[in-house]
Amino acid sequence: MKLLCVKCVLAALWVIIICSLLAGCSKLNEYSGSGKPQAGPKGAADDMIYIQTNNSNQTQNGVLAYRVYATGEVELLPGSPFLTGGRGIPTSPNAGSFSSDHEVRLSNDKRFLLTVNSGDNTISVFKIHSDGSLSLAPGSPISSNGETPVSIDQWQQYVIVLNKSNHPAIPSSMPPNYSVFTLDGNGTLTPVSKYDVREGISPGQVLVSRSGGFVYGSNTWGYNYTPPAVRMNLFSIGKDGALKAGPDAPTFDPNTPGALGMYQPSKQNVLYVAFPFSEKFSFYDINTSTGALTHAGDATARPGCSRFCSNVSNNRLFTANTMENSVSMFDITDVHAPRKTGDLTLKQGGPTYPGYFGTYVSSQCVSLAASTNNHLLYVVSQHTNPDTTTANYNYLHMVQVDEGGLQEENEPVQLPVTASYRPRGIAVLPLSELPR
Repeated sequence: MKLLCVKCVLAALWVIIICSLLAGCSKLNEYSGSGKPQAGPKGAADDMIYIQTNNSNQTQNGVLAYRVYATGEVELLPGSPFLTGGRGIPTSPNAGSFSSDHEVRLSNDKRFLLTVNSGDNTISVFKIHSDGSLSLAPGSPISSNGETPVSIDQWQQYVIVLNKSNHPAIPSSMPPNYSVFTLDGNGTLTPVSKYDVREGISPGQVLVSRSGGFVYGSNTWGYNYTPPAVRMNLFSIGKDGALKAGPDAPTFDPNTPGALGMYQPSKQNVLYVAFPFSEKFSFYDINTSTGALTHAGDATARPGCSRFCSNVSNNRLFTANTMENSVSMFDITDVHAPRKTGDLTLKQGGPTYPGYFGTYVSSQCVSLAASTNNHLLYVVSQHTNPDTTTANYNYLHMVQVDEGGLQEENEPVQLPVTASYRPRGIAVLPLSELPR
């Protein structure tokens, strides 16, 4: 009887040990890439999101990686920030004019993450691993083939980088340009061509059209702006990666300092363009043969409307209204008749301070992207107040989206950077599309 009891106890102990080991393995393999993440206390994770820290210390710029759960909770990935090897832009009184968008981008095949290092004129490519972590691709960072790279996009195997040539603290020695690189299978970038544009403008975003081999660039008044009136840049891109000037784009209202954000809905030949200082955005029809733009209408927007994104279904357009730290939602079921369906002032805006174009809040939204499940809007707000001794207002906001509008139920997530840095750029990768 005693022997039998001892055997029972030993068997029970083995069961406990095996179960513990299996539970530990399950935890270790939760994001192993062997399948979708398993449900835990927060539910299943839906997305990975990547945000640039914009750290201005030498070689210390980096990318923060977060897992986002179905509940809207986020978890910083171990190893973050993943260093780019380059540097970001320092805080400066002129940084308000340093406007840009699409500083971070996934490659078309979702295998790589590309980012600009505006402070040292380089760009970096990361390989994305099965758990969402990042490692630098061979040769990164490399020269951006210009000065102050701020925006990045891709057409086929070609990566196009916008070099703004408008560093907030260092005088530029060359005009702005659009530089083209080949993205190889291992993540290596090889320079192909570049196209200089006129000095005196301040380009903010490069966008590759979904309607064909066309490339658009937005422009605002620059640091030494002179007439003629500002208009967008328009190029065609050839099979060899060379850019050629396209038809002249319509000129902007001479009373506004130009445009910043651009967005083209999937499968629609319409381009939305934001005018941050005119409380509107415009939409243009795209000629699918030449890329030419024809003004088709305007939509009233909140002050500081500057950047766009849409949901996965492409029936909702979101705007970041930067100076007042708010976001808006428009129904674009009819792309020529955007209808506003929601406005939301983001939490933790902080104290106001005087700026060049009026009164600003300390935290300003500069990057936004929609979740894979269409129910969340991810928004990055950066600390812009020159007084960095105030509280740190660098945040990631998780905004709930539904038919009733926009809501921010929880407090924003404090980004792990100091108040002297201005994080920017966001890319979303569904967990289901992580490399295996």
